[in-house]
Amino acid sequence: MLTRRDWLAATLPAAALAQPTAPPNIVVFMTDQESALLPGPASLPHRQSLLQNGIQFRHAFCNTPQCSPARAALLTGLEPHRAGVLTNIDTGSLGRTLDPSIPTLAHVLKKAGYETAYFGKWHLSSTNQGIRDYGFDSYQNGSDSAMAASAAAWMRGRKAPFLAWISLLDPHHIYDIPKRLTSVKPRPGVRPPLSGLENLDGKPAEQREFVDKDQGRQTRNFSREDWLRYRSLYLELVEKTDNLLGTVRDGIANPASTCFAYTSDHGDALGEHGLSYKGPFMYEELLRIPFLLSGAGLKRRLRHDLVRQTDLAPTLAALAGVRWPSRTDGRNLLQDTKGPDAVLLEYYSKQKWVNPIRTIRTRRWKLNWYDRGAKELYDLERDPAERINLAGRSSHTAIQATLEARIRSWRAPLT
Repeated sequence: MLTRRDWLAATLPAAALAQPTAPPNIVVFMTDQESALLPGPASLPHRQSLLQNGIQFRHAFCNTPQCSPARAALLTGLEPHRAGVLTNIDTGSLGRTLDPSIPTLAHVLKKAGYETAYFGKWHLSSTNQGIRDYGFDSYQNGSDSAMAASAAAWMRGRKAPFLAWISLLDPHHIYDIPKRLTSVKPRPGVRPPLSGLENLDGKPAEQREFVDKDQGRQTRNFSREDWLRYRSLYLELVEKTDNLLGTVRDGIANPASTCFAYTSDHGDALGEHGLSYKGPFMYEELLRIPFLLSGAGLKRRLRHDLVRQTDLAPTLAALAGVRWPSRTDGRNLLQDTKGPDAVLLEYYSKQKWVNPIRTIRTRRWKLNWYDRGAKELYDLERDPAERINLAGRSSHTAIQATLEARIRSWRAPLT
Protein backbone atom coordinates (compact mmCIF):
# COMPACT_ATOMS: atom_id res chain seq x y z
CA MET A 1 0.00 0.00 0.00
CA LEU A 2 1.34 3.45 -0.97
CA THR A 3 1.95 5.55 2.13
CA ARG A 4 1.65 9.29 2.26
CA ARG A 5 5.42 9.57 2.66
CA ASP A 6 5.98 7.40 -0.43
CA TRP A 7 3.37 9.30 -2.42
CA LEU A 8 4.86 12.69 -1.57
CA ALA A 9 8.37 11.50 -2.33
CA ALA A 10 7.23 10.35 -5.74
CA THR A 11 5.28 13.48 -6.65
CA LEU A 12 6.78 16.55 -5.01
CA PRO A 13 10.00 18.15 -6.24
CA ALA A 14 12.83 17.67 -3.76
CA ALA A 15 13.51 21.41 -3.82
CA ALA A 16 9.98 22.18 -2.67
CA LEU A 17 9.57 19.71 0.17
CA ALA A 18 11.44 18.70 3.31
CA GLN A 19 10.82 15.39 5.07
CA PRO A 20 7.07 15.03 5.82
CA THR A 21 5.69 13.44 8.96
CA ALA A 22 1.97 13.17 9.82
CA PRO A 23 -0.80 14.59 7.58
CA PRO A 24 -0.57 18.38 7.87
CA ASN A 25 -3.12 20.71 9.36
CA ILE A 26 -4.45 22.99 6.62
CA VAL A 27 -5.38 26.65 7.07
CA VAL A 28 -6.90 28.66 4.21
CA PHE A 29 -6.84 32.42 4.80
CA MET A 30 -8.96 34.18 2.19
CA THR A 31 -9.51 37.91 1.80
CA ASP A 32 -12.23 39.56 -0.28
CA GLN A 33 -11.42 41.69 -3.33
CA GLU A 34 -7.65 41.81 -2.89
CA SER A 35 -5.63 42.44 -6.02
CA ALA A 36 -2.12 41.07 -6.33
CA LEU A 37 -1.20 44.31 -8.09
CA LEU A 38 -1.16 46.67 -5.12
CA PRO A 39 -0.97 50.36 -6.04
CA GLY A 40 1.74 51.27 -3.56
CA PRO A 41 3.76 50.07 -0.60
CA ALA A 42 1.99 48.20 2.19
CA SER A 43 3.29 46.87 5.49
CA LEU A 44 2.53 43.13 5.45
CA PRO A 45 4.93 41.57 7.97
CA HIS A 46 2.88 38.43 8.62
CA ARG A 47 2.53 37.63 4.94
CA GLN A 48 6.24 38.22 4.44
CA SER A 49 6.91 35.85 7.31
CA LEU A 50 4.86 33.15 5.58
CA LEU A 51 7.02 33.54 2.50
CA GLN A 52 10.14 32.62 4.44
CA ASN A 53 9.16 28.98 4.04
CA GLY A 54 6.60 29.12 1.28
CA ILE A 55 5.89 29.31 -2.42
CA GLN A 56 4.62 32.55 -3.91
CA PHE A 57 2.76 32.28 -7.21
CA ARG A 58 3.20 35.58 -9.01
CA HIS A 59 0.77 34.88 -11.85
CA ALA A 60 -2.35 33.60 -10.09
CA PHE A 61 -5.78 34.42 -11.49
CA CYS A 62 -9.33 34.23 -10.21
CA ASN A 63 -11.49 32.03 -12.43
CA THR A 64 -14.03 34.83 -12.38
CA PRO A 65 -14.07 38.28 -10.73
CA GLN A 66 -17.25 37.69 -8.71
CA CYS A 67 -17.42 36.53 -5.09
CA SER A 68 -19.65 33.43 -5.10
CA PRO A 69 -18.41 31.69 -8.26
CA ALA A 70 -14.78 32.41 -7.34
CA ARG A 71 -15.32 30.85 -3.91
CA ALA A 72 -16.96 27.82 -5.51
CA ALA A 73 -13.88 27.40 -7.72
CA LEU A 74 -11.58 27.52 -4.69
CA LEU A 75 -13.59 24.95 -2.76
CA THR A 76 -14.41 22.49 -5.54
CA GLY A 77 -11.59 22.80 -8.10
CA LEU A 78 -14.27 23.35 -10.77
CA GLU A 79 -14.66 26.23 -13.18
CA PRO A 80 -17.76 28.35 -12.43
CA HIS A 81 -19.80 27.05 -15.36
CA ARG A 82 -19.05 23.46 -14.28
CA ALA A 83 -19.72 24.09 -10.59
CA GLY A 84 -23.06 25.65 -11.55
CA VAL A 85 -22.30 28.91 -9.72
CA LEU A 86 -21.99 31.60 -12.38
CA THR A 87 -22.54 34.75 -10.34
CA ASN A 88 -23.23 35.94 -6.80
CA ILE A 89 -25.74 34.19 -4.58
CA ASP A 90 -27.97 36.73 -2.82
CA THR A 91 -31.46 38.15 -3.18
CA GLY A 92 -30.31 40.83 -5.64
CA SER A 93 -28.39 38.49 -7.94
CA LEU A 94 -28.99 35.55 -10.27
CA GLY A 95 -26.57 33.03 -8.75
CA ARG A 96 -27.60 29.49 -7.86
CA THR A 97 -26.62 27.82 -4.59
CA LEU A 98 -23.60 25.52 -4.83
CA ASP A 99 -24.83 21.94 -5.17
CA PRO A 100 -23.78 20.18 -1.92
CA SER A 101 -23.34 16.90 -3.81
CA ILE A 102 -20.27 18.36 -5.54
CA PRO A 103 -17.12 17.37 -3.61
CA THR A 104 -15.45 20.23 -1.77
CA LEU A 105 -12.07 20.34 -0.07
CA ALA A 106 -13.91 20.03 3.25
CA HIS A 107 -15.78 16.92 2.07
CA VAL A 108 -12.59 15.26 0.87
CA LEU A 109 -10.52 16.03 3.97
CA LYS A 110 -13.34 15.22 6.39
CA LYS A 111 -13.67 11.77 4.84
CA ALA A 112 -9.93 11.33 5.45
CA GLY A 113 -10.34 12.08 9.17
CA TYR A 114 -9.89 15.85 9.30
CA GLU A 115 -11.88 18.14 11.59
CA THR A 116 -13.23 21.02 9.52
CA ALA A 117 -14.44 24.54 10.34
CA TYR A 118 -15.32 27.69 8.41
CA PHE A 119 -15.09 31.23 9.78
CA GLY A 120 -16.54 34.34 8.13
CA LYS A 121 -18.21 35.22 4.86
CA TRP A 122 -19.65 32.15 3.10
CA HIS A 123 -21.68 33.44 0.11
CA LEU A 124 -22.36 30.04 -1.45
CA SER A 125 -25.77 29.24 0.03
CA SER A 126 -28.11 30.32 2.77
CA THR A 127 -26.27 29.51 5.99
CA ASN A 128 -29.63 28.29 7.34
CA GLN A 129 -29.38 25.47 4.82
CA GLY A 130 -26.54 24.04 6.85
CA ILE A 131 -22.89 24.40 6.05
CA ARG A 132 -22.39 20.81 7.16
CA ASP A 133 -23.78 19.86 3.77
CA TYR A 134 -20.53 21.17 2.29
CA GLY A 135 -18.25 19.19 4.60
CA PHE A 136 -17.67 21.66 7.42
CA ASP A 137 -18.29 20.47 10.97
CA SER A 138 -18.84 23.99 12.27
CA TYR A 139 -19.42 27.53 11.05
CA GLN A 140 -19.11 30.96 12.65
CA ASN A 141 -19.76 34.37 11.14
CA GLY A 142 -19.05 37.87 12.40
CA SER A 143 -16.61 40.74 12.03
CA ASP A 144 -13.18 40.09 10.57
CA SER A 145 -11.47 40.57 13.92
CA ALA A 146 -13.92 38.28 15.71
CA MET A 147 -13.48 35.56 13.08
CA ALA A 148 -9.70 35.70 13.24
CA ALA A 149 -9.84 35.35 17.04
CA SER A 150 -12.42 32.54 16.85
CA ALA A 151 -10.36 30.62 14.31
CA ALA A 152 -7.23 30.95 16.46
CA ALA A 153 -9.10 29.71 19.53
CA TRP A 154 -10.64 26.80 17.61
CA MET A 155 -7.27 25.67 16.26
CA ARG A 156 -5.68 25.73 19.73
CA GLY A 157 -8.27 23.22 20.91
CA ARG A 158 -7.88 20.77 18.04
CA LYS A 159 -5.92 17.63 17.64
CA ALA A 160 -4.33 17.23 14.22
CA PRO A 161 -5.30 17.03 11.51
CA PHE A 162 -7.75 19.88 10.82
CA LEU A 163 -8.93 22.22 8.09
CA ALA A 164 -9.66 25.82 9.13
CA TRP A 165 -11.00 28.12 6.40
CA ILE A 166 -10.95 31.82 7.39
CA SER A 167 -12.85 34.18 5.07
CA LEU A 168 -12.44 37.93 5.73
CA LEU A 169 -14.44 40.81 4.27
CA ASP A 170 -11.62 43.27 3.73
CA PRO A 171 -10.51 44.89 1.53
CA HIS A 172 -14.08 44.64 0.18
CA HIS A 173 -14.91 47.66 2.34
CA ILE A 174 -13.34 49.78 -0.40
CA TYR A 175 -17.02 50.24 -1.30
CA ASP A 176 -17.13 52.70 1.62
CA ILE A 177 -14.93 55.14 -0.29
CA PRO A 178 -17.74 57.60 -1.23
CA LYS A 179 -18.47 58.35 2.43
CA ARG A 180 -14.83 58.20 3.54
CA LEU A 181 -13.24 60.09 0.68
CA THR A 182 -12.70 63.38 2.48
CA SER A 183 -11.26 61.73 5.59
CA VAL A 184 -8.64 59.61 3.80
CA LYS A 185 -5.19 61.09 3.35
CA PRO A 186 -3.06 59.96 0.39
CA ARG A 187 -0.27 57.68 1.59
CA PRO A 188 3.39 58.20 0.73
CA GLY A 189 4.33 56.17 -2.32
CA VAL A 190 0.81 55.44 -3.53
CA ARG A 191 0.67 55.57 -7.33
CA PRO A 192 -2.14 57.11 -9.41
CA PRO A 193 -3.87 55.06 -12.13
CA LEU A 194 -2.05 54.97 -15.45
CA SER A 195 -5.18 55.79 -17.44
CA GLY A 196 -8.62 57.30 -16.94
CA LEU A 197 -12.08 57.19 -18.45
CA GLU A 198 -10.75 58.51 -21.74
CA ASN A 199 -9.17 55.08 -22.21
CA LEU A 200 -12.61 53.49 -22.53
CA ASP A 201 -12.88 54.87 -26.08
CA GLY A 202 -12.52 51.87 -28.36
CA LYS A 203 -13.32 49.44 -25.54
CA PRO A 204 -16.54 47.39 -25.14
CA ALA A 205 -19.57 49.56 -24.46
CA GLU A 206 -20.39 47.54 -21.34
CA GLN A 207 -17.47 49.20 -19.55
CA ARG A 208 -18.79 52.71 -20.18
CA GLU A 209 -22.25 51.48 -19.21
CA PHE A 210 -20.85 50.41 -15.83
CA VAL A 211 -19.62 53.97 -15.31
CA ASP A 212 -22.76 55.71 -16.51
CA LYS A 213 -25.47 53.41 -15.12
CA ASP A 214 -24.02 51.15 -12.44
CA GLN A 215 -21.66 51.44 -9.45
CA GLY A 216 -19.08 53.23 -11.54
CA ARG A 217 -21.24 56.34 -11.15
CA GLN A 218 -19.85 56.70 -7.62
CA THR A 219 -16.35 57.39 -8.93
CA ARG A 220 -16.80 58.72 -12.48
CA ASN A 221 -15.98 62.29 -11.45
CA PHE A 222 -12.94 61.33 -9.38
CA SER A 223 -9.89 63.52 -9.75
CA ARG A 224 -6.31 62.26 -9.62
CA GLU A 225 -6.26 63.18 -5.93
CA ASP A 226 -9.49 61.24 -5.33
CA TRP A 227 -8.02 58.11 -6.90
CA LEU A 228 -4.96 58.47 -4.66
CA ARG A 229 -7.34 58.49 -1.69
CA TYR A 230 -9.21 55.45 -3.05
CA ARG A 231 -5.95 53.56 -3.42
CA SER A 232 -4.69 54.70 -0.02
CA LEU A 233 -7.81 53.38 1.70
CA TYR A 234 -7.43 50.14 -0.21
CA LEU A 235 -3.87 49.67 1.06
CA GLU A 236 -5.01 50.45 4.58
CA LEU A 237 -7.66 47.72 4.35
CA VAL A 238 -5.12 45.21 3.03
CA GLU A 239 -2.85 46.01 5.97
CA LYS A 240 -5.76 45.32 8.34
CA THR A 241 -6.08 41.83 6.92
CA ASP A 242 -2.39 41.26 7.55
CA ASN A 243 -2.84 42.16 11.22
CA LEU A 244 -5.58 39.52 11.43
CA LEU A 245 -3.36 37.06 9.63
CA GLY A 246 -1.05 37.46 12.61
CA THR A 247 -3.94 36.71 14.97
CA VAL A 248 -4.74 33.50 13.11
CA ARG A 249 -1.11 32.39 13.00
CA ASP A 250 -0.91 32.79 16.78
CA GLY A 251 -3.45 29.98 17.05
CA ILE A 252 -1.25 27.48 15.22
CA ALA A 253 0.56 25.39 17.82
CA ASN A 254 2.90 23.67 15.37
CA PRO A 255 3.57 25.76 12.24
CA ALA A 256 5.98 23.17 10.86
CA SER A 257 3.15 20.64 10.50
CA THR A 258 0.62 23.14 9.14
CA CYS A 259 0.13 24.12 5.51
CA PHE A 260 -1.02 27.73 5.22
CA ALA A 261 -2.71 28.94 2.01
CA TYR A 262 -3.24 32.67 1.48
CA THR A 263 -5.42 33.93 -1.36
CA SER A 264 -8.42 36.09 -2.30
CA ASP A 265 -11.62 35.61 -4.26
CA HIS A 266 -10.82 38.33 -6.84
CA GLY A 267 -9.14 41.70 -7.19
CA ASP A 268 -10.31 45.29 -7.67
CA ALA A 269 -10.16 47.64 -10.65
CA LEU A 270 -8.28 50.23 -8.52
CA GLY A 271 -9.18 53.15 -10.78
CA GLU A 272 -7.33 51.92 -13.85
CA HIS A 273 -9.18 53.03 -17.01
CA GLY A 274 -11.35 55.12 -14.66
CA LEU A 275 -13.01 51.97 -13.29
CA SER A 276 -13.70 51.11 -9.67
CA TYR A 277 -14.63 47.94 -7.77
CA LYS A 278 -15.62 45.11 -10.15
CA GLY A 279 -17.93 44.74 -13.12
CA PRO A 280 -18.08 43.57 -16.75
CA PHE A 281 -14.36 43.93 -17.48
CA MET A 282 -11.34 41.64 -17.22
CA TYR A 283 -8.33 43.84 -16.54
CA GLU A 284 -5.27 42.49 -14.73
CA GLU A 285 -5.92 44.41 -11.50
CA LEU A 286 -9.24 42.61 -11.16
CA LEU A 287 -8.06 39.14 -12.23
CA ARG A 288 -4.68 38.82 -10.51
CA ILE A 289 -4.88 37.60 -6.90
CA PRO A 290 -2.40 36.81 -4.13
CA PHE A 291 -1.69 33.09 -3.92
CA LEU A 292 0.88 31.49 -1.66
CA LEU A 293 1.45 28.19 0.13
CA SER A 294 3.59 28.01 3.25
CA GLY A 295 4.71 25.52 5.91
CA ALA A 296 4.35 21.73 6.05
CA GLY A 297 7.89 21.23 4.74
CA LEU A 298 7.60 23.64 1.81
CA LYS A 299 10.70 25.58 0.86
CA ARG A 300 10.90 29.24 -0.12
CA ARG A 301 10.34 29.63 -3.82
CA LEU A 302 9.02 32.16 -6.35
CA ARG A 303 7.01 30.74 -9.24
CA HIS A 304 5.82 32.37 -12.44
CA ASP A 305 3.65 29.65 -13.98
CA LEU A 306 0.02 30.53 -14.72
CA VAL A 307 -2.24 29.46 -11.85
CA ARG A 308 -6.02 29.56 -11.30
CA GLN A 309 -8.22 29.24 -8.24
CA THR A 310 -9.27 25.77 -9.35
CA ASP A 311 -5.72 24.60 -8.53
CA LEU A 312 -6.04 25.26 -4.78
CA ALA A 313 -8.31 22.39 -3.68
CA PRO A 314 -6.57 19.56 -5.57
CA THR A 315 -3.17 20.85 -4.45
CA LEU A 316 -4.12 20.92 -0.76
CA ALA A 317 -5.78 17.52 -0.99
CA ALA A 318 -2.65 16.07 -2.56
CA LEU A 319 -0.48 17.65 0.12
CA ALA A 320 -2.62 15.83 2.67
CA GLY A 321 -2.13 12.60 0.74
CA VAL A 322 -5.82 12.40 -0.16
CA ARG A 323 -7.11 11.43 -3.59
CA TRP A 324 -9.84 13.66 -5.07
CA PRO A 325 -12.92 11.52 -5.81
CA SER A 326 -13.73 13.01 -9.22
CA ARG A 327 -12.23 15.03 -12.05
CA THR A 328 -11.44 18.67 -11.34
CA ASP A 329 -10.41 21.55 -13.59
CA GLY A 330 -7.36 22.25 -11.46
CA ARG A 331 -3.93 20.72 -11.10
CA ASN A 332 -1.62 19.72 -8.27
CA LEU A 333 0.74 22.69 -8.20
CA LEU A 334 3.38 20.77 -6.27
CA GLN A 335 3.56 18.05 -8.91
CA ASP A 336 2.97 20.06 -12.09
CA THR A 337 5.44 22.94 -11.76
CA LYS A 338 5.43 24.01 -15.41
CA GLY A 339 1.76 24.79 -15.84
CA PRO A 340 -0.29 25.57 -18.95
CA ASP A 341 0.59 28.08 -21.65
CA ALA A 342 -2.72 29.89 -21.04
CA VAL A 343 -5.56 30.24 -18.55
CA LEU A 344 -9.23 30.41 -19.50
CA LEU A 345 -11.40 32.67 -17.36
CA GLU A 346 -15.01 33.81 -17.37
CA TYR A 347 -17.54 36.35 -16.15
CA TYR A 348 -21.33 36.13 -16.17
CA SER A 349 -23.17 38.98 -14.49
CA LYS A 350 -23.23 41.70 -11.90
CA GLN A 351 -26.38 41.34 -9.78
CA LYS A 352 -29.05 40.91 -12.50
CA TRP A 353 -27.11 42.67 -15.25
CA VAL A 354 -25.99 39.81 -17.52
CA ASN A 355 -22.89 40.47 -19.64
CA PRO A 356 -20.99 37.19 -20.09
CA ILE A 357 -17.31 37.33 -21.06
CA ARG A 358 -14.88 34.54 -21.99
CA THR A 359 -11.18 35.29 -21.58
CA ILE A 360 -7.96 33.60 -22.59
CA ARG A 361 -4.73 34.90 -21.09
CA THR A 362 -1.32 33.65 -22.23
CA ARG A 363 2.09 34.95 -21.19
CA ARG A 364 1.88 37.68 -23.79
CA TRP A 365 -1.70 37.96 -25.03
CA LYS A 366 -5.14 38.44 -23.57
CA LEU A 367 -8.40 38.17 -25.50
CA ASN A 368 -11.72 39.10 -23.89
CA TRP A 369 -14.76 37.99 -25.89
CA TYR A 370 -18.13 39.35 -24.76
CA ASP A 371 -21.18 37.23 -25.57
CA ARG A 372 -22.75 40.37 -27.04
CA GLY A 373 -19.94 40.43 -29.60
CA ALA A 374 -17.39 42.99 -28.38
CA LYS A 375 -13.75 41.93 -28.20
CA GLU A 376 -10.55 43.15 -26.59
CA LEU A 377 -7.06 42.01 -27.53
CA TYR A 378 -4.03 43.16 -25.55
CA ASP A 379 -0.34 42.62 -26.07
CA LEU A 380 0.71 42.44 -22.42
CA GLU A 381 4.39 42.43 -23.32
CA ARG A 382 4.24 45.82 -25.05
CA ASP A 383 1.15 47.18 -23.30
CA PRO A 384 0.99 45.81 -19.73
CA ALA A 385 -1.46 48.58 -18.75
CA GLU A 386 -3.98 47.31 -21.35
CA ARG A 387 -4.56 50.70 -22.88
CA ILE A 388 -4.53 49.74 -26.57
CA ASN A 389 -7.27 47.43 -27.82
CA LEU A 390 -5.84 45.55 -30.80
CA ALA A 391 -9.00 43.55 -31.59
CA GLY A 392 -10.00 43.83 -35.22
CA ARG A 393 -6.70 45.27 -36.42
CA SER A 394 -5.37 43.65 -39.58
CA SER A 395 -1.89 43.48 -38.07
CA HIS A 396 -3.18 41.08 -35.41
CA THR A 397 -5.65 38.95 -37.37
CA ALA A 398 -3.66 35.74 -36.96
CA ILE A 399 -3.15 35.85 -33.20
CA GLN A 400 -6.74 36.94 -32.63
CA ALA A 401 -8.04 34.04 -34.73
CA THR A 402 -5.85 31.59 -32.81
CA LEU A 403 -7.08 32.81 -29.44
CA GLU A 404 -10.71 32.84 -30.57
CA ALA A 405 -10.39 29.24 -31.71
CA ARG A 406 -9.06 28.23 -28.30
CA ILE A 407 -11.95 29.98 -26.55
CA ARG A 408 -14.49 28.27 -28.82
CA SER A 409 -12.95 24.87 -28.10
CA TRP A 410 -13.18 25.58 -24.37
CA ARG A 411 -16.88 26.37 -24.16
CA ALA A 412 -19.73 28.02 -26.06
CA PRO A 413 -21.30 31.36 -25.10
CA LEU A 414 -23.81 31.25 -22.25
CA THR A 415 -26.33 33.58 -23.88
